[in-house]
Amino acid sequence: MLVVAPAGYGKTTLLMQWRQALLSATTPDVVAWLSLDEADSDPHRFLSYLILTLDRAGLDLGHLPRLAHDQSLDAQPQRTITALLHALARENRQVTLFLDDYHAAANPELDTLVQALLEQAAPWLEWVVATRIRPDWPLAQWKANGWVHEVSANALMLTQAQTAAILGPDIPPVELAHLYEKTEGWPVAVQLARLWRANCNPSLRELTAFSGRVTDIADYLTGQVVRRLPAECQAFLRDMALLERFNAELADAVRGRHDSARLLMQLAHLDALLVPLDAGRQWFRYHRLLQDFLKQSIDASAARDIHYAAAHWLAEEKDWIQAITYALRARDKRLAVSLVVRAGSWKVVLYNGIRYAQSLLQQFDEHTLAAEPELLLLQAYLHAKLGEHALAGQLLDLVQGHIQQDRRLAADFHVVRTLACAYVDRFDLPRYDGVPDDDLLAAGTLECVYALQALNQGQPALALQIIRSAHIKMRLMASPRGEHYCRIHEAQVLALAGDVRASAQVVENALTVAVDQFGNESSVRALVGCLKARHLYWQGAWVEVMPWFRDGWASLSHTDGWLDIAAATAEVAWRTVLRTQGMQPALLELEHAAQLADARKWQRLAQLVSAWRVDLLVQAGFLPQARREAFAAHLEKAADDPKDWRNQEASMLALARLQFASGASGAALNRLAQGACALQQRGLQLPAWRLQVLSLAAYGKGHPLEQNTTLASIPEPLLPGLLLEAGPCLLPALEACVDSPICLAPVITRLRGWRAHPVRPRMPFSAKETQILSLLAQGQSNKTIAQGMDISENTVKFHLKHIFAKLGVENRTAAMAAALRLGVVTPSH
Repeated sequence: MLVVAPAGYGKTTLLMQWRQALLSATTPDVVAWLSLDEADSDPHRFLSYLILTLDRAGLDLGHLPRLAHDQSLDAQPQRTITALLHALARENRQVTLFLDDYHAAANPELDTLVQALLEQAAPWLEWVVATRIRPDWPLAQWKANGWVHEVSANALMLTQAQTAAILGPDIPPVELAHLYEKTEGWPVAVQLARLWRANCNPSLRELTAFSGRVTDIADYLTGQVVRRLPAECQAFLRDMALLERFNAELADAVRGRHDSARLLMQLAHLDALLVPLDAGRQWFRYHRLLQDFLKQSIDASAARDIHYAAAHWLAEEKDWIQAITYALRARDKRLAVSLVVRAGSWKVVLYNGIRYAQSLLQQFDEHTLAAEPELLLLQAYLHAKLGEHALAGQLLDLVQGHIQQDRRLAADFHVVRTLACAYVDRFDLPRYDGVPDDDLLAAGTLECVYALQALNQGQPALALQIIRSAHIKMRLMASPRGEHYCRIHEAQVLALAGDVRASAQVVENALTVAVDQFGNESSVRALVGCLKARHLYWQGAWVEVMPWFRDGWASLSHTDGWLDIAAATAEVAWRTVLRTQGMQPALLELEHAAQLADARKWQRLAQLVSAWRVDLLVQAGFLPQARREAFAAHLEKAADDPKDWRNQEASMLALARLQFASGASGAALNRLAQGACALQQRGLQLPAWRLQVLSLAAYGKGHPLEQNTTLASIPEPLLPGLLLEAGPCLLPALEACVDSPICLAPVITRLRGWRAHPVRPRMPFSAKETQILSLLAQGQSNKTIAQGMDISENTVKFHLKHIFAKLGVENRTAAMAAALRLGVVTPSH
């Protein structure tokens, strides 16, 4: 139900009466009520209040109410919507949701979000929406489908009989007729007339002086009703007129008194002007007529005092967004900035998440955002987390000039700068020792970076020691997100050190905690899912891998992440897709990884993609192209460089595979043996095992091998995946094994299947899309392509849209470059 009418037509009253009727039924319905104002226009804030409203209505929404209360829902609203839909499906109860004053918060982003909820939550939520302006929803289509009924202002206008019933039986017919003519059935004007007759003047003759606009009568009646109230009630109403919503406690704080609850009881009869926002009549807002009337009598000095007091009370309640709003209305930017600091400054991201931090910053104008070091620092951290590294660097440069005289700001600056560098895979900054002893969150955050640095340098034992120290600090500071990152780092370090079982336990624990604290559809859980995909990959459960890495990759692409977890996810993705879908889809996975590397300025990941392409091309039988790309990417140099063990490992695997395929098995075996020995000496046991497994491809080629010893040295949870990763080239060695592990039989069966059906180039494009790409490569325009293929230009555009989406690009030039790298078109075209 959509109720659309201007102010004063009784929309809120209608909804409240409707709500009461549902609650008073013999079998009461489940009813939820949400009133909106301008601050609720942010989708994150809207979803928070919606979830809390449904929670108060008695629905079990799992973890969502806690996250909503802390304003720490997922950075991606769609994930929160999915979680909410799943919770509603589990409850499977019909709920009537009254959404009042939608116009106050409406904007294109919120319209789209609410539209999605209206359409997808229809089995459980029946919406009753009151608004002054029709939302930008596909109402015509919904009406045609019978999904919506619209009530307009005409349906809400009072008849003369209804007006008489409101004013009472003692009103003279002549006065009634005149009032009805003047008010035109406008409900608020009639209610004001009722209040005036009850409290001020039983005669309506004075209204005969009015002619013209009905709003003039409403303004006059509002003034008359207020002026007849006791002085203390008038003062109360005036003091509260600047607040969007208030309760007795906030009113006491603003007024410096303790009688607001009593006064609200005295004013209960003014429900046409003082509108309750909840069933318990705890929170209120003014009708616009009353608010506009009262604002005229508040001078600038009093207004600042009211806003200032409201800001302080809301800050004590930790409603930082509203507190900052009122501080800025008090024209006290210094207070507003100090509230950001009290909220945690850059640490608010670790406590409440990205979206909440963005909501804080959105309160400030551009000049303040560009001038205040604290705000610059928070912006820099957010941009770094979201992969906008150039902007993060510029903002940090602006902050640096302000840190000399402020020790706390200096410490925060160095922490954020260290984090920003880590997000671009840079660990060359000197360690900072100026963090105060009591700032455990900052110290723990730095230790997370130092653990990544140790891992980057190939020191897993040191990395494990540091990350466990960081985890303790995050736990002491009650930072669930900080603990979450520590678990991910620890799981990665344990796996690389060879303790795969311990790593798997940490991953399962991290998944459990992520689901309990953030939900099954959260970005936090998706990030852990990247590691879950790796463990499934090692176990040989490749069919189960894809949903995990797809969700994780989406999180890495749109929120925050760092190179190590991106590299692990990208490798699992292309290797599994190669065997399940073919060469072209696997190359497309590598193309997506290359695009992310370019966007995040991850040079090491770009180099890894080059090595992986060579590995893939060899497995697909494209040896000449593999040799050319290996030479162009300088893989020989990378394979001999111990400073970057990740690229050293990837290059050795790719080159050894190329050498085996080219008949140089002795050189391959020597390379792998030396590499495995070097990696083992550094404590990087897992990379060493990968090289040792691939060395079994030399079996039967004149080289003495102890395949049984090699296989026995590798933990069983890891062995199936590493054997499948090496591929059918291991079959001679595996088939010659004596007393082979139980897990080997199904692996040999799969490898035999792959040998019988080797990797073939499988195009991810339809025949028509491939033809369009070929014509595009020839430089033909959309019009020429359409004429040549005897289709319309719109059809060409339709296919190009799908081609761009598959390639992860946005224009023709980028599509051509990607298609060439994927081998979909050849340079001759």
